[in-house]
Amino acid sequence: MNKIRLIRLTSGEEILVTIVNENAKRKFVKSPILLIPDPGAHGKIGFVPYLPYCEIDELMIKEEHIMFVVEPEAQLEENYNSMVRGTIKLQVPPQQEIFT
Repeated sequence: MNKIRLIRLTSGEEILVTIVNENAKRKFVKSPILLIPDPGAHGKIGFVPYLPYCEIDELMIKEEHIMFVVEPEAQLEENYNSMVRGTIKLQVPPQQEIFT
């Protein structure tokens, strides 16, 4: 399967993913990248890892949490592939410590 798609979640987040499997109730995705619009620059988008503090091989998203799924524009898909391959580096937030 392995389709690259843009998913809008009910939370309003938009993530670029590779869909590896799906059924009527769930989508199984890998390499999720969160899109962040830059309010100061018209049409500019930032990219950060989705859930940067977790080790994610595969993520399951329930259909009830998905507003829509669309095929990204060619340039967006190209950038996504470069980020997944490591050609383009994503900005990862600094490691956070957990205090107990």
